[in-house]
Amino acid sequence: MEQFELARAILEKLVIGEVPFALVLKQTFKNKNVDPVVKSNAIALAGCELRHHYIFDNLISRFIDEEVEFKNTIYLRFYLANHLFLRRFKDAELLELAKRDLPLPDVDKLLSFVDSTNEIIPEDLDKSSPEFLSLRYNTPAWVIRMWQKQYGKGVVFKVLKVNYRPSISSIRVNEKNVNIDEFISKHPDFSKSPVDNIIVYQGRGNAKNLEEFKKYDVFFMKMATKYILDSLDLDPIKRVAIYSETPNNIYMEIFTRFGKDYPLDLVINHPSSLFETRKVSKEMGFTHFYIYDASFNELDTCISKKVNTFICLPKSTALDLLRSTPDYFLKLKQDQLDTIIADEIKCLEECSRFVEDDGELVYMIPTLSRKESNSLIANFLVNHPDFSLIEEHQFLPFESFDSCMYYARLKKNGEK
Repeated sequence: MEQFELARAILEKLVIGEVPFALVLKQTFKNKNVDPVVKSNAIALAGCELRHHYIFDNLISRFIDEEVEFKNTIYLRFYLANHLFLRRFKDAELLELAKRDLPLPDVDKLLSFVDSTNEIIPEDLDKSSPEFLSLRYNTPAWVIRMWQKQYGKGVVFKVLKVNYRPSISSIRVNEKNVNIDEFISKHPDFSKSPVDNIIVYQGRGNAKNLEEFKKYDVFFMKMATKYILDSLDLDPIKRVAIYSETPNNIYMEIFTRFGKDYPLDLVINHPSSLFETRKVSKEMGFTHFYIYDASFNELDTCISKKVNTFICLPKSTALDLLRSTPDYFLKLKQDQLDTIIADEIKCLEECSRFVEDDGELVYMIPTLSRKESNSLIANFLVNHPDFSLIEEHQFLPFESFDSCMYYARLKKNGEK
């Protein structure tokens, strides 16, 4: 019974309290001596509900009184999650709890329907419609409409199919300290990727527990991120600055290439990333690494002079997180989109002021949205004839790099 109560506490905080998933787990199990199996079961049950949240919403709205509170449907959701997908617990235990919170006739009607059909999604929905795909792939319908309009139904269907599976965990290997072939031989859960010095993890445990992680000889990095950095004209004598509102290890890549004494300015507007970066910098002994806690409109208080390469990583809709963060679809709201895009434009504008002649401005966002990517860059170039486009690319998650990262490289045109 404890595992069900813990799972309920997790889901209540996620959906009603809107607390982020990682923080919910920390709060739920902090200072509690919970059996590892019970903890695993509670997380699995809550996670299964999240992965099928929209179809459970739909079923409950069709059979249960519309005015029922979400918290009273939680055990019914867990019953459906276990009965239809997880199959880890005895149905009777969860059913008893579900019937305690809801009208028995309504619950019986719903369960009778579920047991009498192989298709729980309403049959009158067009299978290519955003409404059907939202229920089938647990993705907000407004996101699917936007994608279909911008990329076409064929591309969107491929994206949804791959998004239904966990994202690939990719890791950068410092080739100066670690031989990749020997590492893979020692750790068979790893294999090579299409990108130089990036390996992918296919095991079940936490790769971060490896000794190589503790020494920072390996660190997490997306294949697409490494590919983009490989394309840049980075030089040990040309200064780089980074503005970041999203977690990343780009600074680790630069120090891996050029050594601990490389001068680097990093402006961070993301509390947990700021803490982690300062911790790593202290442990690694980076000597000319200048870390600032500031927003994009405070850059002139941090960056003293123009740089050759300025990497801009603003906050975005971050639709890549639909795969890796179980509750991200709950936090993403359509009415936030215009505000996010407006801030991306301002951020790019501010970063552009600190690029020297013939230098590069690099814009990177882990999302799939033309308004935040191609259109935004096109408008920037119209308003900034002193910049020209070197290249841009939108990665798609069903491609080999397993990412929906977009990037654009812009050159600051020097006076002739």
